Amino acid sequence: MTVVLDRRDVRTGQVRGRYFRENFAQGGFDLVQVLPELVTNADAAIAAAGRERGRIELGFGAPDPDFVADWRRELRRLGVRGLPAWRQEVRCTDDGIGVDAEAVDARLGALGVAPDHAGQRGLFGRGLRDVWLAQGGGRIAGVRGDRAVESWFFPATGDDPYAYAHVRDEPQTAGHRAALGVEISGTRVTVPLPDVRPPAPGRLRTLVAQLVQLRPLLEDPARELWLELPGQPLGLVTYPAPEPDPERPVLADEEVDLGDGVRARITVRRAVQPIPLTPLRATRRGGLVVRSGRSAHEVTLVGSEGLPGARHLYGEVWCEAIEERQRAALDQPRPQLVVRADRTGLNEHHPLVRCLYAAIDRVVKPIVAAEERRAGAHLLKPGRAVRARDEVGLRQLNDALRNAFDAPGSAGFGRGEQPADRAPLAKGTQGEGEGEGDGAGEVDGSAAQRSPAIEAPIRFKQSLVRMHPGEQRSASVLFEPTRIPPGTPVEVSADSGLNFKLSAVEVPEPNARGWSRLTGTLRVRATADPGARLTVLAEAAGHTAELEVMIVRHRAAGWVREIARKNEDSVTEAHFDPEAGVVTVFEGRPEFRALERAARSAGFRRNRAREYLPFRMLEVEAAANAVYAWAAERMVERRDAGTRPTDPAEYARVVRFEAQALRHRVHEKLMRAFLEPEVFEGGVRLEEAAAIAAQGSLLDD
Repeated sequence: MTVVLDRRDVRTGQVRGRYFRENFAQGGFDLVQVLPELVTNADAAIAAAGRERGRIELGFGAPDPDFVADWRRELRRLGVRGLPAWRQEVRCTDDGIGVDAEAVDARLGALGVAPDHAGQRGLFGRGLRDVWLAQGGGRIAGVRGDRAVESWFFPATGDDPYAYAHVRDEPQTAGHRAALGVEISGTRVTVPLPDVRPPAPGRLRTLVAQLVQLRPLLEDPARELWLELPGQPLGLVTYPAPEPDPERPVLADEEVDLGDGVRARITVRRAVQPIPLTPLRATRRGGLVVRSGRSAHEVTLVGSEGLPGARHLYGEVWCEAIEERQRAALDQPRPQLVVRADRTGLNEHHPLVRCLYAAIDRVVKPIVAAEERRAGAHLLKPGRAVRARDEVGLRQLNDALRNAFDAPGSAGFGRGEQPADRAPLAKGTQGEGEGEGDGAGEVDGSAAQRSPAIEAPIRFKQSLVRMHPGEQRSASVLFEPTRIPPGTPVEVSADSGLNFKLSAVEVPEPNARGWSRLTGTLRVRATADPGARLTVLAEAAGHTAELEVMIVRHRAAGWVREIARKNEDSVTEAHFDPEAGVVTVFEGRPEFRALERAARSAGFRRNRAREYLPFRMLEVEAAANAVYAWAAERMVERRDAGTRPTDPAEYARVVRFEAQALRHRVHEKLMRAFLEPEVFEGGVRLEEAAAIAAQGSLLDD
């Protein structure tokens, strides 16, 4: 039957303002997001004016009391609930092309307006409206040509997302230009800060000077950014760039191929002094700034974040395809953005970003290793007894990770019987008629029956595997025959670099355990890049299953292959490299040094200090915690991909909880594997040190 749609039968949906107000009120914008939008819009306005030089003034402080009174009175008269309080505001003034009423209507009168010219980041486009919607209002004033305008932006009374009005539209005079501080044309954008107390003046100046997204403007000699703080005069803001090492200023400068005709240039420089490490990536001075066009998106070192060998590194990554792909995505019906919607960095799930991160990692990792060798951070070799216990402990740790990554073993795929009348016992405990647990990899059938992953009608037997370039292995897909009947066609798709071929194209009859099973051959191409994370999708009857494959180097075996020890002090106690399978413990930290001195005092030789029980326990704890943290991030990424919290603080709490839950399940067995049996059999005794004669008091008899 042919379907013919009549244009008169097509209905359009209505936009409800409540959705926009709730959406932006829930998300909110902080200064790290507000300031780049204001300043980059001003920079685009100056570029549109065609002037060689431009001046931008950024000011913080209390609003004009007369304006606040007018704002409240007029919005009350219009029946609009304005901001409950407008105590602080941020103002951004530029001497660019300026605005008049017509320009305000064109740029702010509709949602989703793109910049006028390619290469502009803003120019009163999406970003400014986003900020105003999040903050609950705002205003813009400007002069352009022979007209001067002042417009207010505020919530709408009905179902419209917002409203704005020209409170002043008149011929411009010298007074208008003097009020803005411009000679020919210019604009002033004001954003209220109703719930944000600006930081202290010193921290605020540091924030503006080090914001990653403002670096292109701060480094441009044709732009001047002035900052006005309460009670302080205007001051010129400059970026405190690291001082280059005179002996080795540039460590790498190469162009890399990201595939699909995309290229990027990676430049790694070395500073003469270590760059202070800060967890706030928006203001970090060290690391590589990812740039495209006039925009700076983020600063990153990918897998080398926080390592001692990266303390001196900084530089740039130029990839013009980021801006091109971003603009092309905005015109697609289902856009996949390269830059995050809140503009706080790159979208790590985009294929281009994954390839870019892999390329950065390949360039940076050898440099970091060379820096550590140059600094004398050599690997420490443990004794034979410690190496033997490491092998036992790593086997137990890898078994725990396999269970955590939804690979519970053959018993985990049992269909289960009738519901149990009591809760299942934890592994390693005993109950009536039950013996002790016989190792990792087995889970109770009732627990498996309740697992959301196992209840899925289609799934891979393993959901996260490690493979080398050129490696081939088998992989099985399981089907629930009551929901996906035998004979249902199965379709498979794989990322570039993987090849997966099933033994049949239809769901087979169920086996003795009640599952239908198809076995396939999974092969990684020899050209696959180590560190890449590729996926295979299997689909049947509208249901899908995903297999994630992590490409590792040829020397890596197992999730955690080795515990490496370095005599290097570091902010982080340990670092896990999932590509190589090596967890590095930095034993140059003060707590390790103190326990090493204690071991020497107890009679241990230097090369056997790691056999000293307190030292060994601290070493195992540091290595295990690094692996737990990494595993928790992967579990949250895969299992909670659809419900993962977007708030950074909530996401951090979820990851920490998963790490603690994983530690609770496996840490007791892990410690038994890494430590000697005598530790758990009461074979450790504390000997009191010989009493030292204390000096008597003069008040004693």
